[in-house]
Amino acid sequence: MKKYSMLLVVCLITLWIQAEAQVSAHLFRYPDVSATQITFTYGGDIWIVSKEGGLAIKLSSPVGAEIAPKFSPDGSEIAFSGNYDGNMDIYVIPSQGGLPQRVTHHGMADRIQDWYPDGEWLYYTSSMHSEKQRFNQFYKIPKEGGLPEKLPMAYGEFGSMNADATKIAFTDKSRASRTWKRYKGGMAADIFVFDLNSYESKNITDHEANDEMPMWHDDRVYYISDKGPEQRFNIWYYDLKSEENKQVTEFSDYDVHMPSIGPEELVFAAGGDIYLLDLASHETKKVDIQVTSDLMSVKPRKESAEDYLANVDIAPDGKRAVVEARGELFSLPAEKGIVQNLSRTPGYAERYPAWSPNGRYIAYWSDQTGEYELTVRDLKEGNKLNYGQSITDACIDWDTTETVLRQLAKDVGERAKVKERAVA
Repeated sequence: MKKYSMLLVVCLITLWIQAEAQVSAHLFRYPDVSATQITFTYGGDIWIVSKEGGLAIKLSSPVGAEIAPKFSPDGSEIAFSGNYDGNMDIYVIPSQGGLPQRVTHHGMADRIQDWYPDGEWLYYTSSMHSEKQRFNQFYKIPKEGGLPEKLPMAYGEFGSMNADATKIAFTDKSRASRTWKRYKGGMAADIFVFDLNSYESKNITDHEANDEMPMWHDDRVYYISDKGPEQRFNIWYYDLKSEENKQVTEFSDYDVHMPSIGPEELVFAAGGDIYLLDLASHETKKVDIQVTSDLMSVKPRKESAEDYLANVDIAPDGKRAVVEARGELFSLPAEKGIVQNLSRTPGYAERYPAWSPNGRYIAYWSDQTGEYELTVRDLKEGNKLNYGQSITDACIDWDTTETVLRQLAKDVGERAKVKERAVA
């Protein structure tokens, strides 16, 4: 009995260690789906997992980033854009792991779009022949590599071909990576269907909002658009027979990002999670994914700040300077003396420090509360306040706020007098 109890304890400890090493991950990017598996980018590397979720396996780990993995039609290979040798090129790797084979070799970045339906060719976008690199164009290339062939469209950002590769749904511009949202106007993308034989094209969305990332499936072209009442990117589709556009998902908190289509499902990211959308029923489900990682990116470590100095202000006596670096504030001597970390807040960011004319205070912006707020730090009192004192936050009393503001006004007046005397 004692032997069995000991065995049970060992098994439980082993399971606990394995559970500790597995992270229920979020912030997935660029998912794609095959008949049985999902591939995605996480932490700048390519991973693969069952469609049902579970523990993912890492397929790539170069120093550079990898993006946009795409399954071959039979699911046996994955094409992706990656930086192994100092440039973003296209590679192909077995979906069960192996040595990546480089496909493209041009000095400009190459962004994979997808495989041709026959599984022998890839198509991608690049700015290698657009002179000033202000726009991308479509190219095709054998999966083993070779010389690329330019497709006939003058411009191209995202595209998807029909089953016999005679037509392509594409956007000639894109705002998918812009940092501001809900744009409406001339630079908003529309989706065109282009006949690769006759060169005829048709705008199938024609809307002032943003229609992006087309995905062709049978008689429908799926895409994302923010023209719905939620004003968020959601999944839509255009019916090639009825010529109607219809909304599929109704996410109101987060945008749908980087969708991709497979044989039976459409996969996308939203709110940092991965979702599958059944193409027959249009039902969605979130996929629970774990990764095994040592979390090196969040491990506390020492970093040199000398290459990140910014926003310097000199003390009124000229003996020291306050400097922003990596979100911290440092007091530096003019010649000899110690370097002081004034903020010591690795979890927050302090920006744009300014020394008061009397040398007692330093004003700066801090996001300690979750929003950037103007903060004053008292150097004479040893800075016993919590991360400085916010003068834009209502949680401090009016007397303290008035005192701080009066002192700032006085200091500003003194500095103005000094400047007037200097000019005279």
